[in-house]
Amino acid sequence: MRNQEGFTLIELVVVISLLGIFFLVAIPKFKDITEVNIKSASRRLTGTIRYLYSEAVFKKKIYKLVFDIDTSEYWVEVVQGNEFVAPSDSFVQREKLPTGVSFKDITTERSLGKTEKGRDEFILFMPTGFVEPAVIHLVTEDGLAYTLATKPYTGGTIVFDEYIDLLKN
Repeated sequence: MRNQEGFTLIELVVVISLLGIFFLVAIPKFKDITEVNIKSASRRLTGTIRYLYSEAVFKKKIYKLVFDIDTSEYWVEVVQGNEFVAPSDSFVQREKLPTGVSFKDITTERSLGKTEKGRDEFILFMPTGFVEPAVIHLVTEDGLAYTLATKPYTGGTIVFDEYIDLLKN
C-alpha cells in the first residue's frame, strides 16, 4: 500500500464551493457598509448645516462651514473681530468623512463652477437667517453618490441618493 499525502478532488471541490458561498455572502455586506457610511456622512453633514443655521441666528454671528476636499474633512469657523476662527463650541469639531466616502465636488453661488479639490470652498451662515445656496456631492469608492443641497431661507438640506447637478454655472 502506497502512502499518499494531499487532498482528494472531492475535498478540493468542497473547500472551493464553501469559499465561493462565503464570498457570495460577504461581498454584498461590504457594499452595505459603504452605503451605511455615505448615509451616515450625509446625515451628519445635514445636522451640522441645521445646527450652524440655528447658531448664526440665535448668536447673531457669521459662521462658515469649510471643506477640505482633498482630505475629506470639514470644520466650522466663526467671525471674531475681523477674522474667522475656530469656535469654542465642542459640537463643531473638525470632522472626517467615514472610510470609503469622499467629496466629489462642491458648488456655491460664489464659486465659478464646481470645486473638486483643495480647501477653498465654504458655505456662509448669516445672522439674518440666510444660508448660502450650495450643492455638496458625496461619493463612495464603489460609485454610490449622494447630493446635498442647502435651503437658503430655512437652513434645511435636501438629500438625494444620486448625483444631481443642481447649481449649473
